[in-house]
Amino acid sequence: MLLTPFRRLWASWSRWRKRRPFAGGLLMILAAVEMVLAARLPVDLMLHLGIGAVSTLVFSGMLVVLGLVTWFTPNQHVITGSFAGFIALGALVLSNLGGLVVGTLLALVGGGLAFAWRPTARPPRRERGRRRRRKSVAAAPPPSLDG
Repeated sequence: MLLTPFRRLWASWSRWRKRRPFAGGLLMILAAVEMVLAARLPVDLMLHLGIGAVSTLVFSGMLVVLGLVTWFTPNQHVITGSFAGFIALGALVLSNLGGLVVGTLLALVGGGLAFAWRPTARPPRRERGRRRRRKSVAAAPPPSLDG
């Protein structure tokens, strides 16, 4: 009995995740986290160091926003994937080698996955109901001829 709500929650999570470029958005957010963790400087010191340190925060913030936009508005996947690639290349030059190159690679792969994602076509509601009925009829055991 306790597993039923959990299974429903897991099924709805799976449906939500499969209808969007989830992996691309996740990699964009992980790239941002990696860039910030590679810098790990106090904000006062970042401001003192200048463009190299501050750009890490700017690029990371933009990558987090792009990852979230990719998740919550999947029809913008081409734009967010393109921007993530441009930001990754900019971070490579301006932001401590883009989080020691790992952040740049994560952002490039995430942007590429988001850019290349295509939604799967879902059948209309009437067709889905018919398919379920056909499967249940096909799964029913055949009537016995013994009489």
